[in-house]
Amino acid sequence: MAMPNRKLALYLAGCTVSVMAVMAVLGIATGASQELHEHFAQPEAYAMGLVEKGGALRVMMGLDLAFITLYTAFFAVQAAYLRERKQPAVLVWLGFGAIALTALLDFVEDHHILVLLDQAEARILPTVGAIAFQSVLSAVKFSCSFVGLVAFGLAIPRDTKLGLAFGMYLVVSTLLAAVMSYAAPPPFATLETVRFGGFLIGFALAIAWLRTQPDVET
Repeated sequence: MAMPNRKLALYLAGCTVSVMAVMAVLGIATGASQELHEHFAQPEAYAMGLVEKGGALRVMMGLDLAFITLYTAFFAVQAAYLRERKQPAVLVWLGFGAIALTALLDFVEDHHILVLLDQAEARILPTVGAIAFQSVLSAVKFSCSFVGLVAFGLAIPRDTKLGLAFGMYLVVSTLLAAVMSYAAPPPFATLETVRFGGFLIGFALAIAWLRTQPDVET
């Protein structure tokens, strides 16, 4: 018998949070962060930032690939569950479509940063164009994620206080993050920490909400 979508989404959310926790510990222990390489910098400074913690950065990228895979699977199953609950198809599939595009851009971003790291380790400076492309790619990725999260927030059933809180959090916090992403001046460290914390809160609310919801007979 197939596992109900609600339960599968719950397990996937837990696995996703676990990978995020490992990434956080690695970042604190080593100082490695992919977010530092998502913004424009002079080629010399950008290359130095890559090679300074190159080994830890490669591990971080490997973990991020696992994170991308898990969050994509989570949102796919969450979308299926919301449709079982008869939530609006346009919101559910707009949300998942935007998240799937986010995942694709996330994969490209990770592999592009790794190529820039390979070049830097071979004493080849990244070009201004390559760094600018990376910055634009990261910005578009986050913009797509904003669309997906707001759509999912609007699709969450608001028939309980927890469902209302979860849906409102996805919409309000995502819109605030969207504004802050472009309004906040450098340095970016504080913004990245807030964004990561927001992801953890969102998944915690998802887990709490899913635990209280019924399975749907198919």
